[in-house]
Order: sequence, then C-alpha cells, then structure tokens
Amino acid sequence: MLPRLFTFLIAAAATVAVGPVPVALAQLNPTPGTPGTPGTPGQEDKPEGVAEQAPSTPGALPTTPVLPPPRGKRKEFELLEINGFYRFRGDWFKKFNLGFDDNPDMGGSPFRLPLACTETEGVSKPCENTLKSANMKLRLEPVVHLDEKTSLHIQADLLDNIVYGSTPDGSYADGTARRGDVPIGAFTDNQAPPEAGRNNLRDSIQIRRAWAEVETPFGLVKFGRQPNAWGMGIYANGGGADPIHGTYDLDTDYGDTVDRVSFDGGIPGTRFRASIAMDWPSTAPSAGQTDLFADRADGQPFDLDDNDDINQWTFTFSRLDAPTEFVDRVRSGDLAVNYGGFLVYRTQKWEQNPGATLGATPDPAGFVPRNLKAYIPDVWVHAAVGDMELELEGVAVLGSLGNLTDVSIEEEIDIRQLGGVARFLYHFLDRDLRLGLEGGFASGDQWDNEPQGATHVSNRRPFPGEGDETMQQFIFDQDYKIDLILFRELIGAVTNAIYARPSFEYDITDRFRMRVQNVTSFAHRRVATPGNGLMYGIEMDGDFEYHNDSFSAGIAYGVLFPLAAMDHPATPIDGSAGGSGFNYGPDNTGDAETAQTIQMRLMLQF
Repeated sequence: MLPRLFTFLIAAAATVAVGPVPVALAQLNPTPGTPGTPGTPGQEDKPEGVAEQAPSTPGALPTTPVLPPPRGKRKEFELLEINGFYRFRGDWFKKFNLGFDDNPDMGGSPFRLPLACTETEGVSKPCENTLKSANMKLRLEPVVHLDEKTSLHIQADLLDNIVYGSTPDGSYADGTARRGDVPIGAFTDNQAPPEAGRNNLRDSIQIRRAWAEVETPFGLVKFGRQPNAWGMGIYANGGGADPIHGTYDLDTDYGDTVDRVSFDGGIPGTRFRASIAMDWPSTAPSAGQTDLFADRADGQPFDLDDNDDINQWTFTFSRLDAPTEFVDRVRSGDLAVNYGGFLVYRTQKWEQNPGATLGATPDPAGFVPRNLKAYIPDVWVHAAVGDMELELEGVAVLGSLGNLTDVSIEEEIDIRQLGGVARFLYHFLDRDLRLGLEGGFASGDQWDNEPQGATHVSNRRPFPGEGDETMQQFIFDQDYKIDLILFRELIGAVTNAIYARPSFEYDITDRFRMRVQNVTSFAHRRVATPGNGLMYGIEMDGDFEYHNDSFSAGIAYGVLFPLAAMDHPATPIDGSAGGSGFNYGPDNTGDAETAQTIQMRLMLQF
C-alpha cells in the first residue's frame, strides 16, 4: 500500500507548482534553534497558493498549533500540494565526553567514547576522540484539498536521519542470505534499504502524522494524529513549520505529535479566538498490540480497558494575527501585540504495566492504581514596535501522582515543574542587523542521573529518591535548540538550568548571512550536576550561511568551555575513590576538558 501511495504522490507532484514555505517573519523573528537553522532571513516566499498564506480560518498550514492564527485573504485553489525538505548534515565532534570514561561502573561521561577509545586487553587501537559522520532526511508533507474548506494532511519521513554508509550489504544481517550480502565490509559496494530488525532499528518510511481539517460555519474542526505546537515552543513544539511566526525549522529531529479532535473559532464581536480539544495521550494496550486476539481478523481494533487511559483536555484562548499581518503592522510603525494561553488538564486512574512486551498477553498483576492529576498552564506574549521586539513564554506543570508503589515509592508525589523564556531583539540597518538577548529557566530536581556522569536527559531519574515527595525537573522540548554542544548533545535539552544567550546576526547580502552567539549557563540545582558546581560552562557558536530560493548551505563551529558543574571531583583527603557523595572511579576524575564541533548542512525545501 505504501509504495502505491508514494507513487501517486510523486506523480501528482509533477503536475502542481511547489515552492518554499513562507518565511515572512524570518527577518522579524528568527526561529529558535542553532545558528544555522534555515527558515531565517533571505529566503523567498512561495508562489501564490493555498499553503503559502495563512488561510481565512486556521488550519491549512503544514503544521498548526493548538489554536493557530486566522488566515489572510483567500488564495488560488490547488487540489494537491507537496511540501517538505531534503537535508544533508555533516558533523565533526571533538571530545564530547569532556575527557571522561563512559563506563557506567566508573561513573560515566556526558557522551559515548569512540569505540576505538575503549581499552581492550592485548589490542592496540587508534583513539583520536573524534567522531565524523553525515546523515540525511527526506520529509514529505502532502496536502490534499478536497475543496476550499476541507483538506487532508500527511507527514512522512523517508530515510529519517540515516547515517551515510550505515546500511552496506551484509551489515547486521539477521542470518537470512540475501542477494548482495558480503562476508566482510571491505567488499561492500552497495547500500541496502534500511529494514527494521535486519540492518537498522527503523524502516525506510515512517508515517508520522495524518489528520483532516474541515471549515464549518461555526469554526474549524481538526481530527487525527497532528502536530502539537504553541508559543515559542519550549513545551509544545511541532517541529518544522511554525505557523505562529511563519517560519520553518529544517533542523528539526523530534516534533510533538498528538492524537486529537479539536474545535476552534472566533469569539463573536472580538478579535479573540478560543478552542477546545480532546486528546488521547495514551490508551495502551490495544487489541492489536497483544496476542489475545491473534486468531481474529479484527476489522475495528479497540482499547482493552478504559481505566488505564490517560484522559486529557486542552483549552486555548488567544489574540493572534496571521504572520504577514503582524509584520505589516510593525513595518507601518504600529504596535503589534499577540498573546494567548492554554491549559491542559490530564488525569489517569490506573495503569497497565508500561514495560509490557509487544504481542504478549497483558499481566493482570501489572494493572496498578496511578491516580494522576495534572494541570499545565502556558502563557505566551509577542510584542513588537519599530525596531524592538519582545517575546515571552512561561509554563508550569502542577499536579500529583497518588500511587507509585510498583516502582518502590511509598509516598504520594507532588509535581511542581516550571519553565520560561524571554527574548529581546533590536534591529538595525533596515533590519539587516539584529542584536538579541535571550534568557531561559528550567527548574531542576535534587537527584543525579544514573550513572552520575551521564548528563543526558535519557539517563535522568524518572522519579525522586527516597524521602523526596516532589518532582521538580522541567525539560524544554528537545526541538527548542539554543546551542550546538552542551544542551543539544551533552544534556539533550534545557533542564535544571538558567542561561543567557546574547547574539549578533547580520545579513551581509541577500544571499549570505552570519550569526555569532554566546551561551552562558548555570545550574538551578547544583547538587544534581556531575560536579555539584554552579556553572555548566560557556559556549561560543558561529555560523555562516548561503541561501538561494529553496536551497541553502551553511557551516557552523562551536566550542564549549565546561566549568565546575561538569567536572568529576577528585579523590578526597581520606583516600577513597571519588569525592564525598560521588561515584567516580579513581581513573575517571578531574576537570572537564574543552569540546568542539564543526557542522555543515545542505538543505532543499519545497
């Protein structure tokens, strides 16, 4: 079925006009991200067409927030449009482990060592502590317009972040002989398609989203698996298209997706809009995920129980302009202000064992009470006048978990997580030069990762330790990128941190752009850092980019000077291994060493 679908889409693409997603706000408000993130100044607008202009009611954009801005004027109708991008990224990582051993028994490190740097008895191997690689992604976002008020949307990733050269014939074969398999890599001369379970963890094609949008006389109805985005994107970030700001981040790797049915519309007599959405964060397990109905041809699959579902409602209220209208108001000398907020209400009574194996029969003993209740308010403001621009977002996760005895926690846990960002921009030289200052905060908890030196969020403790009854660690969305090394790679996201990011960005010509930034970061809870220090470090990033219509190319350099929070404290006076309260082996202590990166990219947006 999938080959037929994509054959149809590719054939249809040849008959329609395509072009880059609009970037009308790129000069005014660059997309949050690394210095080389495309979707910033210099790109040209798409030709006239439905997808290029925010439509008269929110919804026909490639990805939409919980409550998108209203559309502008109606544009020429197209039956089918295919948006998306193809990207190539090349990376060079130098000493991302900060000079420490990644062995968990020795306390771990922020990043994995190259394989050749792991000691093997009797074997001498080269170790330069560098990693060089390249990866690719092709994203397709076709939109089928059944009429001017009804559309179907699909998002699919092909060869998603596949590393160049990673699937040669014969590599990681499952033992089944296939044409082209070779005994050793030295003889390979062909790349095989990625196949889950054979030579890769995922297949070549990933269908990520599919949803429908219908404009009714009363408002817009959206239903399906769709992007979830709001404000600056520190909590809900759809990845890719940002309809609030009119930009597109081609450097996206994640993107929040939600199963949702929503209704939104304008409040009569005002410029405000409101929406209500019913979400399905989790209903597992379903009939198709177990062996209970393996002998049944189930035409309509179903959830096995209602009590273990996570129930969620999302309410939104806002005053939003279309991106182009916001820019026009600023350039005409008026004060432009957009703002809004949303509230998520989430509950769960019971939970089936989340670690159950796919296909296995659910274990009744794993069906435990959870008693979760959480409120997630998020407030966002964006204002601009003349050459000045200010944007703010603040979010809190407040609630409680009534029962965690199945993970050896006897107390009821309170949830108190806070995060926020403020960004100020000043424009010079007819907006060709921009000076910016951004500050952010993400609350932290008092517990170390496991192991202590492994700083990535994937190694965080899921729950507080003994005697602690509060979960406080807030984690920014991983698609909200502020640097190249520390938070993007070593920690994985902004969390347990306070940071300041001054930046300088200059459009040298219509085709060339440069950006320089500094990220100075501090720990909110220093006890939860590898070195129990206050400062994570100072990072300097620079980027140079060329762009021409839908094509862009760039190169970026970053250097991180880690400070006390990233150190592994030395042996104390009593002679025991590691410092007091630390678990580092005697050969895995000392000051963190400087890390560097060079990253290049080739991007084609359509």
